Amino acid sequence: MLAAPEVLTPTPMSTRRAIVLVLALMAALALSFVDRQILALLVEPIKADLRISDTAFGALQGAAFALFYIGFGIPLGRLADRGSRRSLIVVGILLWSVATIACGTAGSFAALFAWRAGVGIGEAALSPAAYSMITDAVPKRRLSLALGAYNMGVYLGSGLALLVGGALLGWLSRNEVGIAALRDVAPWRLVFVCVGLPGFVMAALLLLLPEPRRTHFDATARQTMPSLSETARFVLGERRLFGGLICGFACHNTALYALLGWVPAFLGRQYHLLPAQIGAALGLSTVIGGGIGLLAGGIASDRLFAAGRGDAPLLVGMTSMTGIALATLLTVFGGSAHVSALAFGLVMVFVALPIGAAAAALQLVVPNRYRGQVSALYLTSISLAGLTIGPILPPLIGDRIFHDPARIGEALAITVVVASALSILLFLLGRPAYARRYAAIHLAPFSGDHV
Repeated sequence: MLAAPEVLTPTPMSTRRAIVLVLALMAALALSFVDRQILALLVEPIKADLRISDTAFGALQGAAFALFYIGFGIPLGRLADRGSRRSLIVVGILLWSVATIACGTAGSFAALFAWRAGVGIGEAALSPAAYSMITDAVPKRRLSLALGAYNMGVYLGSGLALLVGGALLGWLSRNEVGIAALRDVAPWRLVFVCVGLPGFVMAALLLLLPEPRRTHFDATARQTMPSLSETARFVLGERRLFGGLICGFACHNTALYALLGWVPAFLGRQYHLLPAQIGAALGLSTVIGGGIGLLAGGIASDRLFAAGRGDAPLLVGMTSMTGIALATLLTVFGGSAHVSALAFGLVMVFVALPIGAAAAALQLVVPNRYRGQVSALYLTSISLAGLTIGPILPPLIGDRIFHDPARIGEALAITVVVASALSILLFLLGRPAYARRYAAIHLAPFSGDHV
């Protein structure tokens, strides 16, 4: 009679080392979102200099970044399963930092498109490796909270892009640089240089980051990598689970990137605010709202899991999408810049609510040997929807249906409400399959599926 496969389950990192790891990776994610989202604050000066439309700018925000982020996501996920995750992250940071600085040199739509693609390739290296490291570093009961803390980088980085970007643009526009050779350079170009430079410091610091031992590999699978076809068979075997989970959160991401991409322009056009004013108002709303939502969502999800609710991520997701739709309507139709900024903070609470739960949801039902590839599939799928549809659909509605860029707020509201309704439907369809698999792995006394 054959013995059961040996399961290696090394003790997770000490609490202190795990906290350091999560915070360091959160800082890297925050920096990536500063470089990714700074473009949203530079809509008007870039449009004027490069003579492009709202729709073309939506392509710069979305397709230019997403096509390469997506294309490189799964190959880099395979590298995360096989090699040094820390080294992969460091190389990615260096690449996206160089590409961000190069965005400031672009003299045409095509050049800016190409450099944004470079930012996408570099950032594709981060999250699959980070998810895998965090999952190996913390106990299962704290995973939603840990991944929620990591994903705080999304809101911290997006908020800093608005706060710091707005202040930088205002300062540079007043010709206070003090370097004669730079005084004739367009301020938006210098903003790209300023936000790209910290990446070199971050890359050096992350070389000191401890890398946790990979856990939960069985003896027969430890030395081999699952092929893409094996991974595809695993995903297709649970297509209702992954379809509901991944496509539902893809709609969530569509709403997120539509909001991040066009709420700044809406405030500028509707209430005639300057970039520094927009950055101050939305930056604080993003950081505070996102922080509250992530912590609340992570705690709620962990408690639901502890109570035996295997459908916790989808319950939190449905709550999130309902709140996003209602708060977006208040943001767009609130009647004043003050109300819109406060409502946007509420939007960010609901946007952030399911992030930790969504990341943990995959890790808790996917065997370790598939984690990097399935995490990459999840990230590339939600990015395909979020980064391509989210930034471009509001300007398409504004340009092609309303024929009025000033109505970008109404176009944004339509995009978010439709994405929210579709997401809730997908979560409802995938909920039974997810709960069944979670129960089979974590609630059954002897399950053959080592996660």
